Amino acid sequence: MLVSTFVALLAAGAVAVPALAHLERPSYWPDPRPDHSVKPPAGGKVPEARSLASAVTGAGPGKVRVVCKGKGGRLSLRLAERSIRRARTKGFRLRPSQPKIRYSAKRAKRMLRINRALAKKCRFHSVQAAVNASGNNDRVVIMPGRYTEPRSRKAPTNDPKCTPSLLQADSSGALAPSYEYQATCPNDQNLVYVQGRAVKGDPLPYPRADRHGIPEQELGRCVRCNLQIEGSGPRPEDVIIDAGFGYDNPKRPEAKPAGYAKHVVLRTDRSDGFVGRNFLLRGALEHGFYTEETDGVLLDKVKFYWAADYGHLSFTTDHNVVQNCEGMGAGDSVVYPGAAPETGEQVRLDFYGESRINTVIRRCDLRGSTLGYSGSMGNAVRLTRNHIYGNTAGISSDTLSAPGHPGYPADSMVIDHNYIYSNNLNLYRPDPPVEPLVPMPIGSGIVWPGMNNGEVHHNWIFDNWRHGTVLMAVPDLVAGQPEGSINPGSSCEGTISSLLAMTSCGNRYHHNRMGQVPPGFRWPKKVKAFGNVTGPRNAKSLPNGVDFWWDEFIGNVGNCWYSNTGWDGTSATVTGPGLGLPPDALPKDCSPLLSIGLGDVIKEAVLLDCAMWSRGETGADHPLCYWFDMPPQPHTPQARREQRAWLRSAREWARSEEAQKLQERLDEAGSTPEAFANRP
Repeated sequence: MLVSTFVALLAAGAVAVPALAHLERPSYWPDPRPDHSVKPPAGGKVPEARSLASAVTGAGPGKVRVVCKGKGGRLSLRLAERSIRRARTKGFRLRPSQPKIRYSAKRAKRMLRINRALAKKCRFHSVQAAVNASGNNDRVVIMPGRYTEPRSRKAPTNDPKCTPSLLQADSSGALAPSYEYQATCPNDQNLVYVQGRAVKGDPLPYPRADRHGIPEQELGRCVRCNLQIEGSGPRPEDVIIDAGFGYDNPKRPEAKPAGYAKHVVLRTDRSDGFVGRNFLLRGALEHGFYTEETDGVLLDKVKFYWAADYGHLSFTTDHNVVQNCEGMGAGDSVVYPGAAPETGEQVRLDFYGESRINTVIRRCDLRGSTLGYSGSMGNAVRLTRNHIYGNTAGISSDTLSAPGHPGYPADSMVIDHNYIYSNNLNLYRPDPPVEPLVPMPIGSGIVWPGMNNGEVHHNWIFDNWRHGTVLMAVPDLVAGQPEGSINPGSSCEGTISSLLAMTSCGNRYHHNRMGQVPPGFRWPKKVKAFGNVTGPRNAKSLPNGVDFWWDEFIGNVGNCWYSNTGWDGTSATVTGPGLGLPPDALPKDCSPLLSIGLGDVIKEAVLLDCAMWSRGETGADHPLCYWFDMPPQPHTPQARREQRAWLRSAREWARSEEAQKLQERLDEAGSTPEAFANRP
């Protein structure tokens, strides 16, 4: 059964993979140069936030529109006064892992003056209405309150004004809403929609293979570029933009909705130079925040709660920063930069001028979800100085969703100086607190299915009960047909593995502290949310199940692990590459001749079995896959017993006729993939 399914999967590219819940129109990476038709120019860099005080003084370009609750903003002002008083007397945490912020008397008085002045300027009670009235360089300031946008909620889904006349076919022939669809029916899918550019012309009849630059025929002038939307309270929770309904207590920020009125809470589209600050987005059927084809985005002090798919989604977006954020309750991941521009090892210098990071996620708490972070074709993204904990798995960036995601294969991600710990949340159980949308190994810190030229360095990775990190190849036929053209320069080009897989070459793991608890570490209270489990809080070391798991895919080169230390602070206790067949290599040398994967039929069978997961299934449905079984704490008698029992059964399976057939298929695939795929 396993072998025949494997053949079918490779031949048809049909496999359960992450990041398929959403469907984008054919999407292009925006021109990275600033648009000088707007003054100051839009895009070309990460925008800078304007201070809240300047919204009162009128300093800087653009008009200010204030949104509030109650007549004359009285309700919002009472809420602001209450929150400012609390910030002065008790303080608040911007993120669960962060020390409390306590306002001084001077700062509290200043915030009161600002909010009182804003209340006098308030002319709007709807965020969408204020956005609609805004233009380039304008600002929308939202005073404290919960904004459910009743008029937006009443807008029909699949509006006949736009469906089907404004649907656009992607490269596979599937229909998705076009840019004109979003502009014409802005609240069909979205609670709040920001149209950044005018509708100009019809989209191309068939998507262009070259995804560098939005087609000129449909790229209109800026109409809401350099727009800033911000909350005026001390905390992001003071302003809740909410697409959910059926709460037990809607005033509690972490309250879970019973249902969702819209697919997206806040969408910005081709909105170059967008800044979002100091608010909470909650209750989306798909995504809390969503931006597409945008050059220049800054999200600062934004929280993403209870999005059934992604808390944050940026797609084909450049000069992109998310910082000081927090999120939880996502069925896929809290933060997701997908189809990020090809600015890494496969960069086209005539378009970008240089190789560079295009997206940075920093100083965020990503927790309480299937994944804290994910991103299909998340090229040249940097994830730095975050706390990632309490998820099923902490991080995954993959090449699994090639159709619809330009930038194949994923490359050049950097994960550095993060705390990645206690990702042991079992969501593959009956009636889970968060409904998982993707298959992830419970108890894992970092999972890379098909990354090239990635770097993981100077992180603290501890108390992940199954894996500290996972690296696996994704065969091209499993990934599916790439969206758009493939730039040259992949780490796997010209290698043996490239016959079957253009993924999982040239990755470097170094100077990580594995299984060590940082000195003086303060555990956030939210680490045990939704039933997540941890090791003892007073322990100085909390080992991972295995520090570095590698599938040893045949022919992969350039993957190396060096200068890392294990749970006792020495290199001797670093564990890897995971259970399988000997020789179980974990190369320290990055040179191609000394880092070649030799293949492991047990590991490939495990990955295959796990890939066949469907929603609602548990570990019992997949006998070789252990991902969905709750692992015991490492270094305990139970963990050692389970490890020995699994290894015995796996090696017994490796001697079976089925395993031999799978090995033959793998050998054939590595030498002649076309013949393999077409073989009956």
